[in-house]
Amino acid sequence: MALTKLNTHGIGADVILAEDIASNAVTIAELGDQAVSEAKMQISNAGTNGQFLSKQSGNTGGLTWADATTWTPTTEGRVTISQAQDDIDFTIPADVNMIKVLFWGLSQVPNDNPFLIRYGTTDGTLVTSGYLNTSTYWYNGAHPSVTENTDGIKLNGWNSTGNYWYGEINFSSVGQDGRRWYYHMNAYNDTYGEYFSMAHGRIPLDSGQQIRKIRFTCASTGGYDSGGQIKTYTVKL
Repeated sequence: MALTKLNTHGIGADVILAEDIASNAVTIAELGDQAVSEAKMQISNAGTNGQFLSKQSGNTGGLTWADATTWTPTTEGRVTISQAQDDIDFTIPADVNMIKVLFWGLSQVPNDNPFLIRYGTTDGTLVTSGYLNTSTYWYNGAHPSVTENTDGIKLNGWNSTGNYWYGEINFSSVGQDGRRWYYHMNAYNDTYGEYFSMAHGRIPLDSGQQIRKIRFTCASTGGYDSGGQIKTYTVKL
């Protein structure tokens, strides 16, 4: 009589190995629904919540838990500005190659401060010169104004109180060393909504340096009016 059933005393644990099973002996039809758990799969690392399973042919089992490429907010989160607050910093992680800054309702207190952003580098230096920034604004029926400056990322010619700004800045770095950046800023002014305002430029960094800080600042004292909001995201593609 053929053997049709194994009891608990028949075969010890780990006696039947993968090499003892004929090729294609276990088919999909013979597996129950939701029968294969993570513990039964051969994956090269332990993994953490939020990761996805990726094909990595050089790793054990050919499968590896990996981080998804997503935009991540900086540790500061969304900052809501208090009255006269100045030097609002956002910490940029190492090795990212894209940065997005969103701002809502920003207005400087004194009337002699332009909209100004600066960055800090790996060695802790806040860069106040050497920028290659071009800003422009124009409106229907008028010639555009184009201005260049070297002291920061700036919307030149807009320094009156009560000008509230809404918009975004996008930074992109070519390569993986984080040294060569292009940026573009679009901004809407609710006092002069018929104007189209923007700035763009490039940031070359020395060898070994990366952007590690984004700072919203006023060129002179006074800071910003209360209620404005800023949030910064980063990603490595």
